[in-house]
Amino acid sequence: MEKQRAAKLAVAVGLLIFFIKLTAYLLSGSVALLSDALESVVNIAASIMMLASIRVAMMPADAEHRYGHQRAENISSLVEGILIVIAALLIILASLGRLFEPREFTSLGLALGVSLVATALNGVMSFLLLRASRLNGSIALEGDAKHLLSDVISSIGIVIGLLLAEMTGWYVLDPLLALFVAALLISMAYSVLAKTCRDLMDHSCPESEALIESVLNEHGGFLQYHDLKTRRVGDIVYAEMHLCVLAETTMAEAHDLTERIEEAMRKKVPGMVVNIHLETEKECLSPSQP
Repeated sequence: MEKQRAAKLAVAVGLLIFFIKLTAYLLSGSVALLSDALESVVNIAASIMMLASIRVAMMPADAEHRYGHQRAENISSLVEGILIVIAALLIILASLGRLFEPREFTSLGLALGVSLVATALNGVMSFLLLRASRLNGSIALEGDAKHLLSDVISSIGIVIGLLLAEMTGWYVLDPLLALFVAALLISMAYSVLAKTCRDLMDHSCPESEALIESVLNEHGGFLQYHDLKTRRVGDIVYAEMHLCVLAETTMAEAHDLTERIEEAMRKKVPGMVVNIHLETEKECLSPSQP
């Protein structure tokens, strides 16, 4: 699925799921179901941010952004992580009062049925977004997909817990489940923020480097390579390296060699941007060379 289409679908489905979950809370009065609805508000905000970031990231490079706008997806993922933390804090605040004054539920069976419909929609949406993120290499879509998946898991846990509370009369399980959802959200926020910060700090791409090295090992025509560096910006991997050739190699031969190597690399890692610096064996053996 194309990135923008997936993001638009996520926004539309997010709005629908929020109203379904809000209905479940109003039917039952359960603070755990309220926490589920609050999480959906974050889903909507995150999906809107994701859609905007994807549109910006797809803009071509211009005079002020020579390397393009792909960082917008990283910013979107960063904001989503912060929004998840805010949702967790709101859930904690809503749960603390009920922790010491538990309340019975109203129309719980109907409310849980409504909640399960929303959970099923979330599960389908998470699967579609995750598949789209893998096809497009989008960190923004991946972050949203994992967020929705955690929502599905927590929603199922809430349904089971509320059924137990109704059967046993231990209504304190309601706020305890809400606090459990908050803990899951904080854990997920850490995962999203950690990955985003790695990319924003130009963390290397070990998997891409392994593929690059396999391409270099398959090609001849050069003496050695060194100073291989990689980083990811949005869904694009940038790579640079030094390639050592014989001093008698002509400019045309060196150009043809690098073209073949770069093309092979782009086949291994679609969309990769490669920068190869050529050196002769004298430069490679220079004492100043690391």
